[in-house]
Amino acid sequence: MHIQSRRHFLKNAAILSPVFTFLPSYLTAGAQSKFRIAFIGAGPWGQQYLKQALQHKDLDVRAICETDPVAINKSLELFNQAGYFQPDIYHNDYKTLLSRKDIDAVVIAAPWHRHYSIAKAAMLAGKHVACGSIMGTTFEEHQDIVRISERTRCQYFTLDEHSYRSDLLAITNMAHQGIFGELESIHAGASHHVLPATHDKTALSYPVYPAAAVARILGLQKENTYVSLQVIQQKQQYVINKPLPKKEHTRLFFASGDVSAICLTTQQGQKVWLQMDAGETQPVSTGFHVNGSNGSWVDLFNRIYLKDNNPVNQVWEHGKPYIHQYTQQTDFSRYKQVEEGNGYAMALQDFAGVMQQRDELSVYTAATNSIIAPMAALSVQGGGATVQFPKFRKPRYEN
Repeated sequence: MHIQSRRHFLKNAAILSPVFTFLPSYLTAGAQSKFRIAFIGAGPWGQQYLKQALQHKDLDVRAICETDPVAINKSLELFNQAGYFQPDIYHNDYKTLLSRKDIDAVVIAAPWHRHYSIAKAAMLAGKHVACGSIMGTTFEEHQDIVRISERTRCQYFTLDEHSYRSDLLAITNMAHQGIFGELESIHAGASHHVLPATHDKTALSYPVYPAAAVARILGLQKENTYVSLQVIQQKQQYVINKPLPKKEHTRLFFASGDVSAICLTTQQGQKVWLQMDAGETQPVSTGFHVNGSNGSWVDLFNRIYLKDNNPVNQVWEHGKPYIHQYTQQTDFSRYKQVEEGNGYAMALQDFAGVMQQRDELSVYTAATNSIIAPMAALSVQGGGATVQFPKFRKPRYEN
């Protein structure tokens, strides 16, 4: 069951003409100035992206599918605040939503275990997909999504706001300009910027590492991909977020202990260490550490070491001046209103850009980053065995 607004009823009647009936929705979008999108799931995470979508000049939010009345009301309030027409509401009926010809793309903000089935149905219905970092739970599900994307030419894009941190983007620029020399290893953990003071068990289902940021820094592509994976226990230094006695705020403290780490090896012999979980009782962050032949950067205390600057003594400099120097201003001109450094806005803007492409598919990157967790589970089942990393290759199409 769903509730359809009067504006969309009239628009849909015009759109569902014989001229467009037989065309996939993503092909009919070319004649319009905006991509017509819908949200499947509108919880707290989905509302963050909904808020940005209502401000983006290239996106027209037409429908929401959600079961929770509280989430629906909060979403509708976002529409009111943005001065937007009310959307069509679907109560747990996403298949009917996907049958609409006037929807070009969907943002999937449903629980992670439903991502695969909803994304598959969406792309088979001719819709582009933006989703959280979990594509599926098995290699077969990932492979299925890749093949459907190849067949339908619908984009599958991962929304990972944590990989758009301003410091990580600046470090990416430095790495690509060779400031750190040849990259040798990256340690990536949960973001200490948003480290909770109390444990949130629901967060354990989701990867705590910013895989997309790591791939971006390394410039992973066909010539340099992951080849193997192993899960090991490591004694590492990390930070925890503790409330200060008799004060209302918290503070990060350094500690050390055993942490499960996912070790990935690339074709070029680089090592990537990903923090596998956030901790059973107290959330921890091992931070982000980039190491190259000419220098290193650590985010926990924001320090940089460059051999060219200190050829004799290993002196760590303040990272802030470098972060400022190599930060590129984000072009938010397609937004009516947005805060600088908003990771949700940057991720959504990249999705809007991806939908305008037809030659390059984003599904390969999404599948590579998502399959890390299922492969890590296989390694754990094998007692920490090394497993071969699967490849999602782009086929060669004949003219």
